[in-house]
Amino acid sequence: MKSHVLERYDETAVNCLTGSYARLSVMRGRPVEEKTVFERGSGYLFQAGLDEAGYPEYIFPVEETGALGMRNCGFAVHKKPIDVRDVAGQLASLIEEYEGVVVWVNTAHLAYADVYRDNAPYLHAVVLDSLADDRLSVDVLDCLVVDLKPFACRARLAITDLERAAGDHIRSEAHDGMGYFYAVTDERTLTASTDGAEPDLSNALVSQARRFAEEERFHSAIRRYRQLCEECFTDTPDRATHAARRLFHHSTVLYAVPALTLMEGSLRAAGASAHTLRLHEKALRDWQAMGVLALRFEATAAPSVLKRINDRFASLDETTAALWESIAA
Repeated sequence: MKSHVLERYDETAVNCLTGSYARLSVMRGRPVEEKTVFERGSGYLFQAGLDEAGYPEYIFPVEETGALGMRNCGFAVHKKPIDVRDVAGQLASLIEEYEGVVVWVNTAHLAYADVYRDNAPYLHAVVLDSLADDRLSVDVLDCLVVDLKPFACRARLAITDLERAAGDHIRSEAHDGMGYFYAVTDERTLTASTDGAEPDLSNALVSQARRFAEEERFHSAIRRYRQLCEECFTDTPDRATHAARRLFHHSTVLYAVPALTLMEGSLRAAGASAHTLRLHEKALRDWQAMGVLALRFEATAAPSVLKRINDRFASLDETTAALWESIAA
């Protein structure tokens, strides 16, 4: 059987893992919004490192955020090692028990979308929720296909493609979760009381602000990201060009701007001050401007553009620190 898309959807998740966990919560009968996973899982805190291809990335700690966010929403996450001898049989049992599972995959083997075939492979999370009677294919919910216009889809994936996708190891500094199926259960249904099951929104945001101040990986993230980007920008022309395109994607398409857009709703719901909202707006504008500068540097490699990128990083470092300080106050 050839893998193929069954349905396409315009609405996408902000992140493949947190979006997938939100989908599992729907299957368990108590929907949790992806924004709530970010709020309860410290998903607005970012760190810098190298991605699967050795290029700089600016990203929240994806696996940590997903697991912590779900736990603070009253769900337990169950990590099941994949049985490579009988993937289909194990999957049938897990779907029967949990209704669906999340799995990390190598996009090189997701044959249902051309964008995965035509671009460099990367680590990606999808939901598996139905196995064919003959066990030769599985239905996939992919909540974030990053194309020129991102989309989500339901697809049918050949079980052989799944075996390759789940077994062809790929990792980045931010996460390395391959080799497991992830399922969730609603722990609130096991007790009569839900007192203390999750912190209120204001406390959840203040907790993130404290972590920003206390953990170097967070408060030094923008400075480290700038350093890693500059090393690429002053390397070979091909590497500089590719790094500039990656900066555009990380700032505008994949991580910084989407997370800050979510964060605005969280801040307003928590009753954030006008000062905090102004700092948030400035950080959002700076990241949007960074995306434009990245594309200009990709096209020109001009030293003047590189200087403006570094100036923008300096502004972001200052504004981000001030934003978290205002949230903690």
